[in-house]
Amino acid sequence: MKKKQWMRVWLSTILSVLFSVCVATSQADERPTARQVMLQGLLGNKALLLVDGQRLMLSARQGSQQGIRILRIGEDWVKVSIDGKTRRLGLGDSYSVTPQYKARSSSEVVIAKNNRGMYSTVGSINGLPVSFLVDTGASTIAMNAHQARRLGIDYLVKGEPTFVGTASGMSKAYRVTLDKVMVGGISQHNVPAVVIDSGFPVQTLLGMSFLGRLEIQRDGNVMRLRKKF
Repeated sequence: MKKKQWMRVWLSTILSVLFSVCVATSQADERPTARQVMLQGLLGNKALLLVDGQRLMLSARQGSQQGIRILRIGEDWVKVSIDGKTRRLGLGDSYSVTPQYKARSSSEVVIAKNNRGMYSTVGSINGLPVSFLVDTGASTIAMNAHQARRLGIDYLVKGEPTFVGTASGMSKAYRVTLDKVMVGGISQHNVPAVVIDSGFPVQTLLGMSFLGRLEIQRDGNVMRLRKKF
């Protein structure tokens, strides 16, 4: 075989290998995203759901829409099927359906504005899924009493009584410490928080007790959170 022909064959083989590696890497990076479903309201025999930032009105008589079907509607709760998984949601409750794969850890989280112009994302507290509303004006993570009970936080026994200002005035609250808070690939331990002994806020506020340890950058409709090193 002549030298030029040999070089062409060698280059062709190398390019084929590189192309295969690039395709495999691209396919490996394609990951299904987590789905977030929140019960926002009940109107007669219909339920108002927030599905991945989009509102969806469904009744128990309707078929499945976007993989979601209402099975039963109670006084302040619904029984819903989400991608084949049955879940009971109370008012303000959210549920995250996470794909079955091991996500790669990342030091950056990108959060886009929802249709209300707010930065909302799904994370976890003590290993349980939580719908967060990013609030740089909140000094600490804040949640309502119902959410705290769902997460197994015994704030009445272990919490420190205090008062916080809300839209309706001063409310009784309890200072607690969360074992672990995670958003995307960013996790923090021993994070201060408050549990407000009422139904406020409807969505857990991701405040500065978590955000203050990160670099925050706004770029148009996107917020980027990065670990400080």
